[in-house]
Amino acid sequence: MLVSLKNISRYMSLDGLTAEEIANKLTFSGVEVEEIRHLASGTNLVIGEVLTCVAHPNSDHLHILEVNQGLKYGVVPIVCGAPNAKAGIKVIVARIGAVLPQLEIKKNNIRGVDSHGMCCGLLELGVDAKYLSEEQKAGIEVLPLEAPVGEEDVLAYLGLDDTVLNLNVLANRPDLLSTMNVAREIGALFNRKVEIPSFSPKVQFQTPLVVGSKTKRCPQFAGREIRQIVTKPSPQWLVSALMAMGIRSINNIVDIGNYVMMMTGQPLHMYDADKLTDSELTAQDDYGGDFIALDEQTYKVVPGDIVICTDNRPMCLGGVMGSLACAVTEDTKNIYIEAASFDGPSIRRTSTRLGLVSESSSRFVKGTNHFQADFVLDFATDLINELCATKENSNIVSYHSEVYVPQEIKTTVTKINKRLGTTFSKNEIIDVLNSLNFVVSFKNTEELSVGVPPYRLDVYGEADISEEVIRVLGFDRVKAVLPCLDTKVGMFSIRQKRIKNIKNFLLNKGLDECVTYTLTSEKKVLDFNLLNEEKHYTLLNPLTEERVFLRTHILAALLEVATYNVARQNKDLALFELSNMTSQASRKEHLAIVLGGHKLAQGLLAKQPYDFFDIKGLVEGIFTLLGIEPSRYRFERFVDCKDELHPGKAATILFQNKIIGKCGELHPTAIEKCDLGKTAVVVLELNLEPLLAAKVSEVKMAPISRFPTVSRDLALVLAQDLAVGDVVKYVKKSGGALVKDCQVFDVYQGEGIAEGYKSMAITVTYGKDNATLTEKEVSAVEDDIKFALTRTFKAEIRDS
Repeated sequence: MLVSLKNISRYMSLDGLTAEEIANKLTFSGVEVEEIRHLASGTNLVIGEVLTCVAHPNSDHLHILEVNQGLKYGVVPIVCGAPNAKAGIKVIVARIGAVLPQLEIKKNNIRGVDSHGMCCGLLELGVDAKYLSEEQKAGIEVLPLEAPVGEEDVLAYLGLDDTVLNLNVLANRPDLLSTMNVAREIGALFNRKVEIPSFSPKVQFQTPLVVGSKTKRCPQFAGREIRQIVTKPSPQWLVSALMAMGIRSINNIVDIGNYVMMMTGQPLHMYDADKLTDSELTAQDDYGGDFIALDEQTYKVVPGDIVICTDNRPMCLGGVMGSLACAVTEDTKNIYIEAASFDGPSIRRTSTRLGLVSESSSRFVKGTNHFQADFVLDFATDLINELCATKENSNIVSYHSEVYVPQEIKTTVTKINKRLGTTFSKNEIIDVLNSLNFVVSFKNTEELSVGVPPYRLDVYGEADISEEVIRVLGFDRVKAVLPCLDTKVGMFSIRQKRIKNIKNFLLNKGLDECVTYTLTSEKKVLDFNLLNEEKHYTLLNPLTEERVFLRTHILAALLEVATYNVARQNKDLALFELSNMTSQASRKEHLAIVLGGHKLAQGLLAKQPYDFFDIKGLVEGIFTLLGIEPSRYRFERFVDCKDELHPGKAATILFQNKIIGKCGELHPTAIEKCDLGKTAVVVLELNLEPLLAAKVSEVKMAPISRFPTVSRDLALVLAQDLAVGDVVKYVKKSGGALVKDCQVFDVYQGEGIAEGYKSMAITVTYGKDNATLTEKEVSAVEDDIKFALTRTFKAEIRDS
């Protein structure tokens, strides 16, 4: 934000203050001044008149000028190479000894002719080339005929005696995108009175204009009609004022709109009223189609973009750019002026998508005062009446969906001082807040209520009031006191230890940890969501369409990593990610694993494709690592896989009878969709929250039995759909304490086995901790197991 001190001086006295003092005070109050620059500079300047202009005898492009510098300095010869030099014009003369931004003027002999100075163009005085015409850049500056010869304060005469502060306006202070509000800020810092004028242009007629809004993204819309305007070049003071603020002059109408925006922070738009098919302007966000803008380019407008329409035809892309169809030109006689407020995120999305970022759009993006439209329109009208030779003003018509309710913040002197570590008095606090245009009232000597001005969008809590006090009174008022800190031994919480142990376990197993984006797109937010059906958060201001939603699961992102690697011939993958998932209902720690390609036991000499049991083994390892007994969790077949997991090779993981995860091989369709090659890919998504909070008993040590165990094999024929895990679990239950282990070593279906059945072979290990088992004891237990299996599962016991 470029701030002209000359513009600031319209509202307050800057006598006795240097630009450096103002910049330092602003910077230390939290408003960083990045640069101090001068609009133009030069010493020993004077306005002269060219009396004669003759060709240089020794040059084909130089001229010898006789220049009258007034009574004080007389007539001197100057050699000049400018193509527009001629007798009778008024010029800027840099006399001998003058110091310009790029050079110092000395007496010179140019090809045999003495030259006593230099006739200057504005470029030599340091004026930025973007504000100058090609003629001005190529030659010397030709001044008006009424320019006083001998005038030494040339920069003041030209309106270029201005100092400009370049402010780095942060997102939390959009009010400082207004010169008037910067003046208020400087006034508070230097305890000087700031007088913002009021404007009351006379109303000559009632306008037929109707304004409105069909979208919540435009809560305020105001307009005024002005007739019989004259479009012409702006006066020099307005040209210079805009130049100081980084804007090139166009004509009086356009310049007034830009000037009012820079002074008040409220963008305006002007329509040629005679080009509209109806006296109605309506804001809406449901229009879609082509839009021909003022730059004569065609842009695609989509639903969600704010447009100002007449007869459902877009006349302006709200807050961004006007339409060529109703553009104000030199022939314009009657105009409508619009002062509206638009939703910042909508404007940012539109301007970024179309590449139309401007001073206007940036103000809407950061936030504007929704309750200053009448003041702004009166200000603009006053300038139009002065500069456009018209007095035909209408009334203001407006639409408001918001009601202004002054914001009040209650706090106390003690809270302010305690938060800041200061001892400010009640009167000091009152003086600061009053100087910043806050309305302060005290309930008693301690409690105060602070009314916030409508342009201060950044103030909404007690801490903000404290901040206003300290930044004006100065951070040097805070006493340097070392805080008292108790020395404590740092350590991980149980939760942190478990997370770290899980990561180390997986890393030690050869898996690679990944970190993927927390944000995802609408297309991907539901992909491979095996576990969490909770509603996700949506960003109000996403940077791109690919980063709109806060994910509620990890697996989709981890599969993208796998796809990226496979596409680059890295086909043997073992990846995991452990991350926090936030939804509208909860926050949970999730673990996702992707195993693809082959596991390499001895490099390429011994490689095996990953399968379901690799992922199952990792899950069991995590339970063991956390000290959770096998009796507290189980795997169940997962069938409803929705073409994401293989229905015959997928499982649901239950902990204390609640589903906490799902794992299995990817469905062939999913493998093809993700371009993961032809080998099987095994995945896992696990909600770790129940495991991180699980209570586990301490590990108990027990001596290894000195007595031998006995192993017996059993062969069973049972129904095909019976789970092996259920059989093993029942064997252990039936055998009681004597059954130490039960393992399946063969499952067979085919010839010799009836359809719908399978043959399963298990080995059961028996033992006692305090004695050797007898044959009779083993046989008795084995008989009990056979009987239980026959009765419960209708199993047929086969001969060994």
